[in-house]
Amino acid sequence: MTDLRPSATSHTIAALILAAGKGTRMKSNTPKVLHSVLGRSMLEWAMDIVKKAGATDITLVLSSDVKPFERLISHSRDVRIAVQKNQKGTGDAVAAAATAFKSAKASSWSAGQLLSGSPSPCEWVLICAGDTPAMTPQTIREFIASTLASKRKLAVLGMNVPDPIGYGRLVRDKDNSLQKIVEERDADVVTKKIMLCNSGVVFARVEWLFELLEGLSPNNSQNEYYLTDIFSASYAKGEPAHVFETIAAAEFAGVNDRKQLAAMEQSMLSRRVDELMAHGVTLHKPESIYIEADVVVEPDVVIFPGACLRGASRVARHCVIGPAAYLEDTILGAGVQVGAHAVLIRSKVAAEERVLPQASFADAEL
Repeated sequence: MTDLRPSATSHTIAALILAAGKGTRMKSNTPKVLHSVLGRSMLEWAMDIVKKAGATDITLVLSSDVKPFERLISHSRDVRIAVQKNQKGTGDAVAAAATAFKSAKASSWSAGQLLSGSPSPCEWVLICAGDTPAMTPQTIREFIASTLASKRKLAVLGMNVPDPIGYGRLVRDKDNSLQKIVEERDADVVTKKIMLCNSGVVFARVEWLFELLEGLSPNNSQNEYYLTDIFSASYAKGEPAHVFETIAAAEFAGVNDRKQLAAMEQSMLSRRVDELMAHGVTLHKPESIYIEADVVVEPDVVIFPGACLRGASRVARHCVIGPAAYLEDTILGAGVQVGAHAVLIRSKVAAEERVLPQASFADAEL
């Protein structure tokens, strides 16, 4: 199998994750990107994905109120924090992170601050949103590798969407070069028929990116600085961006409200369940079983309907977990049988033990 990871010796890659949005449609005091999917915040998902895709350091773009992020930051080493003071669109969010990069020149119109960490020396930057937890490292690695092979200085990950309502459209010229990206609210009837859409994932040389950002203006219906305007600017300078196309549009779905959050979790849970079954776990009525991302389940485990496995739980081979059983941060030795409706929290059960139906334990060793 071909190794699609960028060579660390020839290319250094930073990740810039945009996480300053207020998420007002979530109707919550918790920032949108900190809402959980399968036991991890959406932002933690994004951070893990870009690391696995080849990013050697990460900068988070946050609003001025960083207090809700303190726990996450304290557990994440070498993560830079850039503050977006004005919150005037995606272009402003990226421009606010100029001080997070050694080779970047701050835009004259932007206002940002590097709150923690020293400037990154990386020559390339991968930009994505903090509310897209379904991305896969494989797709991002393929995007990066394709861009580096193209020798272009700027790239966008485009996705083919059968029903593209709400997405920015990728507009090409007669030579098939990317001419511009048009947000739907600014698109005409012809442009809205285009099904190749902006995923929101951008890859660029740091110096070129910030040179393009300097020329942005808020001349649009939202009076914001659109990051997507850098593509028309690059085209005008004779440097059309590379376009990497994927049919995996579901990987780049965002979350704006509670309904979309629930749909996202269901989609990722289905993926998780499929992975477990492919690795030898038997799941009875799998659509009724909830298993969080950090739970480890070994092959030859049998799980019955309605079971819920959470946190850092570990389930060894040949265990049987009964209907509607609940495990949280619990370790089961090989061959343990957990009865129906049993509850185990922060507990450890020795091999071959049996937990009776409806039994309840917390902080116990059995």
